[in-house]
Amino acid sequence: MEATSYYQQPGHIIAAAVVFPVLALLAVCLRLWTRWKHGQGFRPDDWLIIPAVILTLGQGINLVVGVYIKSLATLTVVPDVSAPNPLDFHTPQLAAMGKVEYFFELTLPLILGFVKLSFLLFYVRIFVVSKKGPISILLHTMIVLVSLWMTACFFSVLFECRLDFWAAWGSAVDMINKCYNTLTFVYTLCVLDFIIDVLVIIIPIPLPLSNQQLRSTGLTYSKRAVAASLTRLIMTIQVVHASFDTSFDQIIVVTKYMYWGTIECASGIMAACLPSLSLFTNLLSFESAWRSIVSVFSTSSSRNRSVDDHIAINDGEDGGMRRDNKLDKDRTMTDDVLSMTDLTRSRRSGSEDV
Repeated sequence: MEATSYYQQPGHIIAAAVVFPVLALLAVCLRLWTRWKHGQGFRPDDWLIIPAVILTLGQGINLVVGVYIKSLATLTVVPDVSAPNPLDFHTPQLAAMGKVEYFFELTLPLILGFVKLSFLLFYVRIFVVSKKGPISILLHTMIVLVSLWMTACFFSVLFECRLDFWAAWGSAVDMINKCYNTLTFVYTLCVLDFIIDVLVIIIPIPLPLSNQQLRSTGLTYSKRAVAASLTRLIMTIQVVHASFDTSFDQIIVVTKYMYWGTIECASGIMAACLPSLSLFTNLLSFESAWRSIVSVFSTSSSRNRSVDDHIAINDGEDGGMRRDNKLDKDRTMTDDVLSMTDLTRSRRSGSEDV
């Protein structure tokens, strides 16, 4: 069996392990900077995305280390001496792969859970008007279910071999004797993860939202995260079917599973940060246009300063009042969608005044 697929090659694995987590980190930094720039403060959905991106960076490092020690993205090295029982076959290479996989499976439900909770809390901040309304009940029910799912998955992986943690990266015989049916559990985790992703993406569709750009861009990136989740689910089905079949290369199968899992985590983080990133791009375009207008009128004013001193003073007083009003409005903004709306209105009013 040859490793010919792009997600089974060391170079592609390392590239994905570096690029996607770094992009996720950049998205989170821009999100936090944008909220700080507008004096909005950090909300629960902002705080939850921070541990998600930290763990995603850890997953990227984990993948790079796995490739470096030749326990991922390579073929299994079979020793000359064969074991009496094929399921008892175990080498240092497979042990290293088991440790890398164990860390990945331990952090995966935490990352996905934090991202989903960040999405849901953002929806609460945007859509909930009455705490006793149906929308509030739906979203808070989803928050409780996701929290329970994340907690159950984490502790199930942590104690999948009870207190015999070493069995998680032991031979197939060790896993059969010491561990629960982990393959079925992993499959169930991925199925539930995909279902929750679909629910998270369809929740805002029937709800009122004033900013159509936020709706379209949010759905676009969320669909990509769901697509990565579906791909990982397909890879998980392959893992379950391969199980302890010695005809499959275990390292190649695990590499595919971890590759798509990392992409799913990073894509989910970027999707969760998209509303703030949209505001960030609007802010940059507005400031650039405003500086250009100020530069043009400053040049014109310097040429006619001796004639228009009185007009320039009056315009300066009015412009100062407009800028003060705009700053006061920015200080009162609390939500990303409201920020986008106010920013658009201020841009239009500024252009009319000029």
